[in-house]
Amino acid sequence: MKKLKALIIDDEPRARDELKYLLSEYEDIEIVGEADNGLSALKLIEELKPEVVFLDINIPKINGSDVAKHISSVGKLPYVVFVTAYDMHAIEAFEIGALDYLLKPISQHRLYKTLEKIRTFYKDMEWKRQYNPSLEFENKKIEKLAVEKNGRIKLIDLDEIIFAEAYEGDVMVKTKSDNFIYKGTIKSLEEKLKENAFFRVQKSYIVNLNKIIEILPWFKGTYWVVMDDNKKTQIPVGKSQIKELKLLLGLDRDN
Repeated sequence: MKKLKALIIDDEPRARDELKYLLSEYEDIEIVGEADNGLSALKLIEELKPEVVFLDINIPKINGSDVAKHISSVGKLPYVVFVTAYDMHAIEAFEIGALDYLLKPISQHRLYKTLEKIRTFYKDMEWKRQYNPSLEFENKKIEKLAVEKNGRIKLIDLDEIIFAEAYEGDVMVKTKSDNFIYKGTIKSLEEKLKENAFFRVQKSYIVNLNKIIEILPWFKGTYWVVMDDNKKTQIPVGKSQIKELKLLLGLDRDN
């Protein structure tokens, strides 16, 4: 029997325990992890690659709605099931792309219906993969980038990239101590890197979030990020990108 991997995200331990107990009745559901905040949730989703996430909305650091939006932007599994005490969020849940919505306290009958929906969607996706192998190719993550230097094509690991900058019609890719040219636009590179830890901080720059070593507040609420290259390059963050950057780095003090 194929077991569906599930994550439970809720800041209340009692609520997590209750849902774990209810899910223990189903042999095809395997709980692979749990978290009490949105930042940990995103990390676990990346590490454990679950098929379904049971997600409370009112959680700290990054709220459940923003976690769900991030999952939806990737466009693949896991399926999101919102679990909350407030039915006012139902419309928002489905607008974001959640598969279902469970209201606390959760009834076993209502949970059964949700799991049936998950199984149906998952089986349909597996059938599509079987008869359309190109779907598997689309879901493979590429961990290297083809770049050029001195007329030669090199393949560099994505985690070597510090940042990328639009440069004379192409893109200059910066590693710890070297520069390469990516033959394409900054937009096409952003598309290639979108499922990894990269973020377009402004029109001309994409940065590796794992290579930011400092954030410098500037005037009028603006910021610069300091990168971990040999020159400790400082890159300005576009005003429209500041909020999302803070969410990704767990710096949103409002949650």
